[in-house]
Amino acid sequence: MLLQACGGAHRRSQYDFDSATNSCRTQPAYCARAAGEEAVVPRAVRTFATAGGAAAAAVKLLDDALKQQVTKALEECADMARAEVILANFGSRSPTPKECREELRDAQGRTITRAMKLGEEMHRAALECAEAKLSQLRPGGFSLEPTYLYDPASGKTTWLSPAEVARIRRRGSLGELKGSLVPDVVLHTGDPAQVQDIYDFKFPCADLTRIVPWRDYPSGHPYFGSNQGDMYSRAFNVEKPVQIQPWLGASF
Repeated sequence: MLLQACGGAHRRSQYDFDSATNSCRTQPAYCARAAGEEAVVPRAVRTFATAGGAAAAAVKLLDDALKQQVTKALEECADMARAEVILANFGSRSPTPKECREELRDAQGRTITRAMKLGEEMHRAALECAEAKLSQLRPGGFSLEPTYLYDPASGKTTWLSPAEVARIRRRGSLGELKGSLVPDVVLHTGDPAQVQDIYDFKFPCADLTRIVPWRDYPSGHPYFGSNQGDMYSRAFNVEKPVQIQPWLGASF
């Protein structure tokens, strides 16, 4: 509870650290701070797809009881990730809005906010936790930070394997990843192309008292005019993608 003492409500554009924007993860040009968000520093896309054989056959169904277990596990991961990172950086107190806005330099020399740095650390911790928990709850039926291409004209969504993403990056052909979608956690049938549910972690910096809305895509983005939740629903045919936020849990 001590970590929740974060003061009144503040503008999201100033004090939140959200999921890394999908375009930021795949296109460095989109990593500049966009209106209405704090983009997390991009990192190499890490995907854990455990599809194959009997495991794939065993996870084709996703019933309500299992979904509740998965959601609870990811809520625990979000709580743990925030507590761990805040304790390491601030001890027994939460960061102030001023501290969240403070500008730093990352390892590549880019200017980022402290909120972005903390958000990256929390996402890393939360995804490691998710891998461990989902490997027990849903072996063979999940991926972390998989990459998908969505064509709004045709409505077609294509999963890109980690190897293919790596090849695109080595070629320097980042335009091929324009508009790609990279959810934090995807539940699937054992085949990452057959998506069953989508989860994204959201980590507010200085205000834990309100639910963070789905991120709006900024002007110039291929999905401008839509938000992250809208695009997940369209691309993956998922009615209610889920946000996971420390202490407040799941929201839709």
